[in-house]
Amino acid sequence: MVEERVLLNHQATSMNRRGIAFPIKLARPRATFLLRLSLAAVFFWFGVLKLADVSPVTELLRGSLPFLARSPFIELLGVAEMIIAAGLVVDRLSKQAAVLMVLHLICTLGVVLISPSLVFAPRFPVLTMQGEFLAKNLVFIAAGLVVLFSNEAS
Repeated sequence: MVEERVLLNHQATSMNRRGIAFPIKLARPRATFLLRLSLAAVFFWFGVLKLADVSPVTELLRGSLPFLARSPFIELLGVAEMIIAAGLVVDRLSKQAAVLMVLHLICTLGVVLISPSLVFAPRFPVLTMQGEFLAKNLVFIAAGLVVLFSNEAS
């Protein structure tokens, strides 16, 4: 235990000499906010693509839940993603938006159960391109949980 502290102190001191500690001190208190901003940017972007009718997700939806790939549902999904994005940026709404984001992403993972052939080919565990697209949702869900359970004032 004492040896670990000495090692950590030595690492911190050597980081200070190299000028690395300053950016860390600057970023640490803003890390959750930066995470929220990056999630918001991605969700806003995905939402705009749906509203512009150029989202690659439409093909995935056609193969699993075809009614969601048609108007007005695809546009409503886009608007919902843009609302989640806006909520992630606003401090007071960030935790509620994170809950909505996690629920939305869990629902999208339902494609694995509904149409496993769209996700795995020729079989599990080999992922298709759509499967890789859905796999990133696991990271987004974890990021949403970090936002939700952070001690950041909201």
